[in-house]
Parts: sequence; structure tokens; C-alpha cells
Amino acid sequence: MAKIPTGLWSRGSKLVGMASKIAINEISSRVKNWEDEKSKVASKIELAQSIVKTMSEMKGASMKLGQLISMDLGNYLPPEVIKVLESLHQQSTFLPFEEIEIILKNELKEKYQEFQDISREPIAAASIGQVHSARLNNKQVVIKIQYPGVAESIPSDLKILQILFKNLAFFNGKEMDLKPFFAEVQEVLTRETDYEHEALMLTKYREFFANSTYVIPELYADYSTKKIITMELIDGKKFSDWVEKSFLGERQKLAHELITLYLEEFFRHGLVQTDPNPGNFLLTKSNQMALLDFGAVKEFERSFIDGYRRVLIAALNQETEKLLTESEKIGFIDPREPPEVKDLYIKMMETLAAPFRQGEPFDFNDKKFYEDSRDQSWELTRECRYSPPPKDLLFLHRKLGGVFFLIKKLNVKLTLKDYWHLVE
Repeated sequence: MAKIPTGLWSRGSKLVGMASKIAINEISSRVKNWEDEKSKVASKIELAQSIVKTMSEMKGASMKLGQLISMDLGNYLPPEVIKVLESLHQQSTFLPFEEIEIILKNELKEKYQEFQDISREPIAAASIGQVHSARLNNKQVVIKIQYPGVAESIPSDLKILQILFKNLAFFNGKEMDLKPFFAEVQEVLTRETDYEHEALMLTKYREFFANSTYVIPELYADYSTKKIITMELIDGKKFSDWVEKSFLGERQKLAHELITLYLEEFFRHGLVQTDPNPGNFLLTKSNQMALLDFGAVKEFERSFIDGYRRVLIAALNQETEKLLTESEKIGFIDPREPPEVKDLYIKMMETLAAPFRQGEPFDFNDKKFYEDSRDQSWELTRECRYSPPPKDLLFLHRKLGGVFFLIKKLNVKLTLKDYWHLVE
């Protein structure tokens, strides 16, 4: 259990304390003659552990930022540091039940009395809220309760965090414009703290995927509010626990479902759960994938989807002129950009399309692919004069990157060319 700071002053003080540790480590890293690379990495791990502890205690923007850094910027960090940051996906810090009960009574009023056997400790605790099991009308349910003050603190937290991480030595001296990344974090968090939006998205997913193999919990709308969501309890294993005891064929099937879900979400239904956190789904006893969290679902305009499809088809067919024309139409690249910037864009799109063109299985552990795609993306962002990174593309590619990250953990290969029919 922990006391989560809710006031702007208390949260700011926590972040300033973390900033001091980062600053001291930064100065030490720059002036110290390290005996070997191992000692230098050990210092970064120690700092990462301190940052993770603070982020976990603060929840909200801080914790979400750490989770996204571990997934989005992984190729810029030592693997040992990534391992520490990944622990934020499974943190167990939570509010005591006495505080949770106050929120439940305030939100549900007399309906609170209809719940039975509410677990005093949460069965899950994340960056935005914690989840308790209960019984409602003789059915097993879960209640997700939003932490107090989290939504209100998002802008101020991120403003401080952006300053702290701007020149963090973790990134091996690389100068990167993190503004698009932080803008994305803010939009994700703002959406995730809107529980009414999440309830609506859960309803849509149950409708769109009613005849699929995916398990999607039932929503109890009468017992959900702006700060609380009540839904059906799904029994299953966490991703990491399931992977440890799974067979190759089972992992292959899950990889197939992950990439298929992503393509069907976007191209068929026009909405995507943009947070690929492994904690957002479970594997049932029958090895079905259960989708649990719909707070980060983003809806896309059909015009954007169709335009993006044309861009991908041009990239796959290596039609350079058509790729640029279609990309300019949808706002991916500004026609005023100089030739060298357009060349960078074409190079990046070629890298991203290549795995879907090859006839042999793609190795999701191909380190060069990840390094090339990340480096080219950041280089393009730095060199663009007129083309700000399209927000929609940032969300979409982060989800795709997250899917690749999860499949990488499964240690399987897929022939991605076989999935192209879901794009066309």
C-alpha cells in the first residue's frame, strides 16, 4: 500500500526530488572516468531503479511515461535499464481499501450496497487506477477505480517530466526532440482518465468482435461512472506467466492473433487500442486472448484510413512518386520539404514496408530492423522543416511497434506477407 500524492505541490516536490537524483547522476556520468562499460551501466541501472520507485508511487503521468519509454524508446537504452523500466508494467503499489471505499460510495451512492465480497486488496494496480474483484447479482465482476487527482495532475506532471528527461544520459548522448512523444503521452492519459469514453469503446469492441476468438468482458453500465467502471471478471494468466509455460504452437497462434487484431481494428473497424501494454490482456484456460483495457482506444476517420492504405500499397510496391503524392495528400510529408528530407521519408517507409514484402518468415528479434526504423524516424523528425509528426501516425505506429515488441517476446516468426490481404 502507498499514499499516492494528489496535490500539485506534493507531486511537484516528488518530481523535483527525482530531478535532483537525475542531475547528480548526469554530472557524475560526464566527469567520471569509468573503469569499464559495466560500471557505467550499473550506475544507470541504479538511477533507473530510483526513477521507477518514484514513478510507481506517483502513478498517473509519471508511471505511464516510464511504461511508454520502456516500449517506445527501448532501442536507445541499455537492455539492463529497459528491464528495470519494464517492471512498471507489473507494479503492485496501491491505495488502501479505506480510501477506495470512500470513492466507491461517493460514485455509486446507494448502488454500492449491491456489491458483495469486494476484495480488500486490488487484483491489479496500474498507472491510472486499481482493480478490485467483487460479486454483483451472483456474478463475478471487477471494479476499476481511478486514483484521485490523477486526471487533474496530467498537464503539470508532464511539464516537469519533459524538462527532466530532455537531456537524460540514458539516451547515450543522442539529441532527440521528445515533444511529439510527450504530446502523445498527454493525449493517451487524457483519454484513459475518461472512463465514460472507455465504457463506450468497450461496448463497441463487444459489438465489432462479437464473432471473433477474442474474449471481451461485459460492461455493467448502471454501475459505471466517470471515475469507476464495472465489468465482467475474466479468469486468465498474465502475458509473461503464460509465455513461460507455453508451447511453440501456442505462441505462434497468439502472435497470429496479435497482428490480426491490430490490422482488423484499424482497417476494418476504424479504432485501435493504442496502448500495447502486456497487462492489458490475459490468456484464458483455452488459450484465448482476453482484452481488458479500452481506455486508450482511438477512433480514426475513414478518410485517414483510406489514405494510409494507399500510402502503404505504394510503399509495398516501391512506387516512389505515388508514395510521395499520397503521403502529401494525407499530411504525412509537406510538399515544401527539400529533396533530402523526402529521401529520408522514402527510406523510412521502405524500412517499415520491407517485412510485409518478403516471402520468408520475419524474425521479430531482428535488432537491425528496430534500430533502422527508430533511427530513421527520429532523423526524419529532426530534419523536417514543415511537417510536424502526424499525431494519428504516432499512435498507430506505437501500437504496431508494441505488437512487434510482444511478438518478439514470444520468440516466433511470422510471414507478414500473408497478412497483407487485411490491409488491401
